Order: sequence, then C-alpha cells, then structure tokens
Amino acid sequence: MSFTSITMCTLDEFGRDLSLKPKQYEPIKFDFLDRFRGMSWAEISYLLEDEEEAELAAEQAKKDAEQAKKDAEKRLVEREELRQTLAERKKLYQAGLYDLEEGEELDM
Repeated sequence: MSFTSITMCTLDEFGRDLSLKPKQYEPIKFDFLDRFRGMSWAEISYLLEDEEEAELAAEQAKKDAEQAKKDAEKRLVEREELRQTLAERKKLYQAGLYDLEEGEELDM
C-alpha cells in the first residue's frame, strides 16, 4: 500500500511517470558573442587584457590590504608586550630590584 502512494505522486492521470519527462531548459539570456560584436581582433584582445589587468590589480590590492591588517595586528601585539614588560620593570624598579641602564626610561 505504501508503494502505490509513493509511485502515485509521480504518475499523471494516464499512468505516465512524470519524473522521466525531459526537463525544459531556459534559453541563455546573454549571448557572449554580442559583447564583441562590431569589434576587431585587436580591440577584443586589448579589452580582454585590460580586464585581466584589472582583475590582477584587484587581487593584489586585496592581498595588500590583508597584509596591512596583519602588520597592524602584529604591531598592536608587540606594543602590548612592551607595555607589560615596562610595567614589570617599573614594579621591580620601585621595589629596588631593578637597576636602570644608561638612557633607559620606564615611561612610554
């Protein structure tokens, strides 16, 4: 009984299996050749080269931005580590357990 209920979902009124029906595909909405219509080979070549250069420039700009972000994060971490080190040395200096080097300052 469950078999007929499953197969009845894909059968039409004449007993044909609708899942076997070929699918209708939509026509391509954008013809890629229209883009180059009326252009010479040289113009097409220059256009494609310009687009490729623009893509490479965008990728390079993205990489540069990511590297700059990483560098900024690294500088923040280094600055925080330096502050912690200076705070420790300041505590030791106030307790008399740390001697300052010549020209060394504990304020930042």
